[in-house]
Amino acid sequence: MTDRPFVPRRPPDDRSFSRPPYRGPAPAPRPSPEPAATPSSVRLKDGEREIEVSGTPIFVRQVLDDLPTLLARLRGETPPTPAAIRMPAPTSAAPVEPLPPVAAPPAAEPPLPGDADGDGDGSSLEAQVLAALRGAPHPLAVVGIRDRLGPGVSGQQVRRILERAGAKVVASDERPIRYRLR
Repeated sequence: MTDRPFVPRRPPDDRSFSRPPYRGPAPAPRPSPEPAATPSSVRLKDGEREIEVSGTPIFVRQVLDDLPTLLARLRGETPPTPAAIRMPAPTSAAPVEPLPPVAAPPAAEPPLPGDADGDGDGSSLEAQVLAALRGAPHPLAVVGIRDRLGPGVSGQQVRRILERAGAKVVASDERPIRYRLR
């Protein structure tokens, strides 16, 4: 027998507080992507003077870079000027001769016969791209189309034209994408 009086237990539904739902174990903390900097320390002696610096390597490096200035101030001297990269003084040699004028770049290739609209909005280039695809024995990548059109056409121009002419052109599923006419 025990000395305590009998106290009946309450059924679990009679609890006056609500228990939070079980959420499982908390995830483990993630390691820091940057490892913690190992503390560094440096001790310098100059006669009776001694300095010890400890901290992160970046901080210690900064103090060591500033040390000549700090020591000059302690001695009551003017601090040295920091090193600077300066451009050399201009030479007064013979004046530079101007370059000969550059010839004008060659004119763009004329549109292929019968394919140009001639309204100046880039449709002639579209006609050239479609003509290059029409004359190819196999589907062409953008680079192949540019090679057939000449150096004055960029890959971006060719891609935009091919996007606009989507109803006339079929693109492959492989890389690099190759285009052919429908």
